[in-house]
Amino acid sequence: MILKSPFMFVTDEHALKLCLDISKKMMEDFNVTYDESIERINRHWSHVDEINEESIVFHETAEFWAYDIYYGMSSRWWNRIGDKTLRPVPIE
Repeated sequence: MILKSPFMFVTDEHALKLCLDISKKMMEDFNVTYDESIERINRHWSHVDEINEESIVFHETAEFWAYDIYYGMSSRWWNRIGDKTLRPVPIE
């Protein structure tokens, strides 16, 4: 089933829930707005046409994706939690 969502890519029910959970985690942990969290998710997966329950993104948690999208994989954020020099990926 394809659902209407705020995302630029198609989602099924499971993917929509995951993406909204990622958004919620970013708002809670990084004090960003809903709009900023949605923009970051859309930018991160702009190359994807569809995310569904069979997608590889489900191999990680919403918390992982929130941090990965916010800080970027190249930041190695998982080794730097609490590091005051760790900065988010700028929104362009």
